[in-house]
Amino acid sequence: MDLQRRTLLAIVSCVVIWLVYERFFAPPLPEPSVQQQQQVESARKEADAKAAEERAEERTAAAAAPKVPVAEHRLKSELLALDVTNHRGLIRGTELLSKHFINPDGKGEDFLKLDGTRSLVIGFDGSETDFKFPRDPAWEPTGQSDTDWSVAFKNADVEVKSTLQLTSGYEGRLTVDVANRSAEPQQHRLTLQNAFGIGAENSYDVHRGVCATADDWEAYTPSDVKDSSGEVRGRIRWAALDSKYFATAVVPTPEVAVQSCRVGQSTDGKALTTTLSVEPVTLAAGESRQYVFGVYFGTKELERLDKFAVVPGAHLEDVIDWGWFGGLNRILGEWMIWLLRAFYNLTGIWGVAIILLTVVVKLITLPLTFKQMRSMKKMREIQPELEDIKKKYGEDRVRQAQEMQALFQRAGVNPLAGCLPMLIQLPVWIALYATLNTAVELYRVPFLWLPDLTQQDPYYILPLAMGALMYIQMKATPSGVDNEQARMMAWMMPIIFTVMMLFLPSGLGVYIFANVLLSLIQTLIQVRPTQTAAVKKS
Repeated sequence: MDLQRRTLLAIVSCVVIWLVYERFFAPPLPEPSVQQQQQVESARKEADAKAAEERAEERTAAAAAPKVPVAEHRLKSELLALDVTNHRGLIRGTELLSKHFINPDGKGEDFLKLDGTRSLVIGFDGSETDFKFPRDPAWEPTGQSDTDWSVAFKNADVEVKSTLQLTSGYEGRLTVDVANRSAEPQQHRLTLQNAFGIGAENSYDVHRGVCATADDWEAYTPSDVKDSSGEVRGRIRWAALDSKYFATAVVPTPEVAVQSCRVGQSTDGKALTTTLSVEPVTLAAGESRQYVFGVYFGTKELERLDKFAVVPGAHLEDVIDWGWFGGLNRILGEWMIWLLRAFYNLTGIWGVAIILLTVVVKLITLPLTFKQMRSMKKMREIQPELEDIKKKYGEDRVRQAQEMQALFQRAGVNPLAGCLPMLIQLPVWIALYATLNTAVELYRVPFLWLPDLTQQDPYYILPLAMGALMYIQMKATPSGVDNEQARMMAWMMPIIFTVMMLFLPSGLGVYIFANVLLSLIQTLIQVRPTQTAAVKKS
């Protein structure tokens, strides 16, 4: 019996069945009890009343505050431009300046897509702050340059100063100074909200809010926080918002004790947000406190995240999702990214670099696949004897197993040898999948008829061609199963994988197509001598 094929078929079938079940047949969540509904309604009314009271207080404070005209400015580094303002939040838009991200209209990619939402919104928790701070404070611009933007707010009780500075690349620093202007001690709790526009999300470009503590991290998608926010408590290392290829992050310096990170959505539902809450601080009359945060707005490139200089040791690279095998995938992925870039530097074409990377991975795993093929050949040779044992001892399972084991020993066959190479290669395949699936270098890069290696093949040429090649390969591969099963698998496996490939990024499609083509060539080379010998013997 061909255990390798059956194992692979079982894995793929389970995945497909689970996806279909989750999409169409998953039972609805149980309805809450009457008591639970009453508790939820009571909590909602209490929260609404508290929010209305806070809004009334904010309106009073805002009415008393001086009106400041809206001011706008642009900060620039060699890779990034930030459109900043003094209204609601500091950032209203981004622009990536590298030529790789320039749109046809000549403007750089605005990956945040805030669409009216503001990012880096400075605020204070009203329940733990003695002074009144309006929701939309009258920030007065106090200084600006090509890399700096400073604003300030003050009333009779408090003065808040903020400076956003672009340092280099995609990095920056945000400084917030809070001074007690009253004659009495007063407590405050600073909050800082970041935002990332959700836009037209799909299953292969999922947006997330990520809260990282010293030991772990927790991620939330928009659907996770559609009805209520997700919150992580403890010493927060950083908070990030990301899509497949881009990220924005806020990293407190070690002197800033952030106690919680909350992930939610903007009021209009167009953006995902993270809100950091610093531990409460009490200032004596005339005393001030400074808070410093590192900020990041850019691509999810491993080297840039790993070498985040504003707050060394933040390990911002943890925002990259390496898939099922975590650390092992990262080790393999770093090596594959290095090779991918080396091949690109050699050829100047990312599609060709993917194919060369596939060849290298195939060569490395070649001994395992040869071993797998030899095991399948041996299993095919003893298949008639296995069928005889099954017929002879059909009712006696114990004796049947004993006779089969004895046959395996005489023939020198390990029934698991066909599966073991596949299992060993599985981390390599998953790491390569994760690498190509998150490589921002492929973003908007065309190859042959493909307009963008990070988008699906618009003409479905790759999936259909891969399915045809896979069918030919399976027909050429030695099989230990009966002819009916072999015919069924020769059709089912290509169809299943073709359907799975239809909506994958075409960069992955290039890899899978090249891998199947190399596997077919290997199969024909390895099978041909056996077929020739069989013909001569006959």
